[in-house]
Amino acid sequence: METDRELSFREELLEEIQREIFSLEGSALDEYLIALGMDPNDLLESFDAVFQDPEIAAKRRKFATARQRPHESQPFLSASVLSFDPAKKREIHSAVTKRVDVTGDMTIAARNRRIESDDDLDSFLEACLRLGLIDESGNLKE
Repeated sequence: METDRELSFREELLEEIQREIFSLEGSALDEYLIALGMDPNDLLESFDAVFQDPEIAAKRRKFATARQRPHESQPFLSASVLSFDPAKKREIHSAVTKRVDVTGDMTIAARNRRIESDDDLDSFLEACLRLGLIDESGNLKE
């Protein structure tokens, strides 16, 4: 355990280093950090990581929540949306695509926007229904 004197000395040393770092810029700062045994590029990357980690963690939590959603007591899917005529299906697809464009949220269902056949459209609508983006009548959910 450190004594009060050792703790005081450590605090003074850290304050002195901090004042020196704050007073330097550019290559002078790089040279000082290198003299202390630190790599300026590594420090910069570590600094950037501090701000990215919370953002990444939030995205991971959102992804984990989305992954759990289909496994939680999923109701039986009726084929009502899939039985609509192709024009109505394309209208629903267009509405979902517009929402994705407006909100910026990219869902698993909306990730592949290429609909080349009626089967693709049915798969897309089924995914939207399973993910809770639309109800069985094809209406967008909030």
